[in-house]
Amino acid sequence: MFQRSLLLLFSLLVLVMAAPTRRAWPSGSVTCGSNTYSLSAVKSAVSRGFSLIDDPIGSNSYPHTYNNYEGLKLWCSGESAYNEFPILKSGLYNGGSPGADRVVFSDNDVYCAVVTHTGASGDDFVSCAGD
Repeated sequence: MFQRSLLLLFSLLVLVMAAPTRRAWPSGSVTCGSNTYSLSAVKSAVSRGFSLIDDPIGSNSYPHTYNNYEGLKLWCSGESAYNEFPILKSGLYNGGSPGADRVVFSDNDVYCAVVTHTGASGDDFVSCAGD
């Protein structure tokens, strides 16, 4: 009986550890270069980007695939297809200049990161502080 209970407990533990975990949103504001974004602004940008996934906007067609060539830490364990969408100090992106900062989210609408071109080489990204 004890062995059976132990086996069941071990099996459940393996399942829990293998399941992808959703990372919570940032605990506060996020700073990209000289721009600071509230948690509300990050959530709004992710929501707007996800709502446009099948109907991209702007000359660069946002949201579009984020490849993470830089190998940055993404907070969306278990996800595999990523998108980037501009986050702006002036409000939600509706086309035009995307600026340097982006939110990254999965095709499943899971938050992954806030990244920026500010301080990076060429067209690369770096993680924003507080993410």
